Amino acid sequence: MQFIPTESALILLPGGEVVDTNQLEFEIRKICHYVEYVVICLKDGELPVAMIFPNRKLLANPDYEKSPEEGCFCPRNLTELGRCLTGCMNTMNNLLMKGSAKVYSAIIINSPLSVEDGTLTPALKTNAEIILEKYGNHLKNLFGGNFPVSEESFKMKL
Repeated sequence: MQFIPTESALILLPGGEVVDTNQLEFEIRKICHYVEYVVICLKDGELPVAMIFPNRKLLANPDYEKSPEEGCFCPRNLTELGRCLTGCMNTMNNLLMKGSAKVYSAIIINSPLSVEDGTLTPALKTNAEIILEKYGNHLKNLFGGNFPVSEESFKMKL
C-alpha cells in the first residue's frame, strides 16, 4: 500500500477522470468550520483520501455563536467531530463528486501543523510531502495497518 501526495491541483485518475484536489480540500473545509487544514493524497495512485486537521482551539472551546448546518452540532471532542464530519462528507461526496472523483476515506488527526516543523509553508499552506511523511502511519492504519502513532485520530470510511 502506497500513498502519494498530490503535488498539483489537477490529477488524472486511472479511469481517465480528472480530479481537482484543491476543490476537494476547499469543499471539505467549507462543510465544517472545525476543519483547519486538509491534505488530499492518493492511495495506490488511484483513490483520493483525505488527512484532516481540526481547528484545535475551536474544538477545545466550541463556537456556539456560529450556526452550523441543519443536523450538525458543535462537537466537544474528536469523536463527536468525526461522527458529524463523516455524515457531512458522505453528503458532499453524493452531491458534488462523480465517479472516482470523490474522497474514499479520511482520517482526522488531532495534531497541530506549523511552519517550524515544515508541515506548513511560510505562506501557511500545507506541505503535503512532509505531512505524509510525518503522519503516514495514520493512513496505513486507516486501511488495516497496525503502526504506532502518538496523535489522537478518528478514522472515517466513506
